[in-house]
Amino acid sequence: MEFEDEFLDIVEEEEPADDDVKLAEVYKLAVKLIRLLDSVKSQELKEGASLMLIREIINDDPVLMGLASKMIQDLSYGVIDDENYVS
Repeated sequence: MEFEDEFLDIVEEEEPADDDVKLAEVYKLAVKLIRLLDSVKSQELKEGASLMLIREIINDDPVLMGLASKMIQDLSYGVIDDENYVS
């Protein structure tokens, strides 16, 4: 619940923060969340939590859905390691 509390504190700020500050905080929390997820021993729970996070982030946004699909396709085919490849 600590993650939710921190996230809600960011979202409910009185004064709008700079986008750079928000992005830095989102990145910091994402790294913390990924570390917590990596510490889960059950592979099934990791998979379920990962899928829930992806669904929550995409949230029916067609652009994000396209970007996620392209990223997964690139990872699947291993083309990200090619230095000449441009997504």
